[in-house]
Amino acid sequence: MGVRRSRVLELKKFSLEIYTALSCGENPISYPDFKIGCIELAKHLGIKEEHGVLAVDRAFAKQLLLKESSELESRRVPLYVCNCCGDLGCGALTVRVEKISDYFVWSEFGYENNYEDGFSQNEYMRRTGPFKFGMDNYVSVIKPYSKS
Repeated sequence: MGVRRSRVLELKKFSLEIYTALSCGENPISYPDFKIGCIELAKHLGIKEEHGVLAVDRAFAKQLLLKESSELESRRVPLYVCNCCGDLGCGALTVRVEKISDYFVWSEFGYENNYEDGFSQNEYMRRTGPFKFGMDNYVSVIKPYSKS
């Protein structure tokens, strides 16, 4: 469903930043992660083995900017993928990304893969967002990761 245009003005505007996160497991990997206001997103969502897409492939950054279509049938954009292979078949934490007026909006956080329909949500995902970002802030943070 997404966020209705009329509700966008009501949403609080958040700042988006990137910080360096560290995955859990035997061989921890550092990766660029999303910080929304004071929320470190991977920690908030309980991400342990997956890592952020900005370290995997610039195509994901282009999808976050809505410059390329998502590979998923749902058109949702991956935020965290398998830290071994980055394959969507292993599953990914995804988000609906919309550009409404001068804002980007993230909503409906969920878990999905590229071979089953739909997505699932745990309690944290259901309670997370929507987040509204000013276009200038959003593009300045994501765009550097879309370049080779």
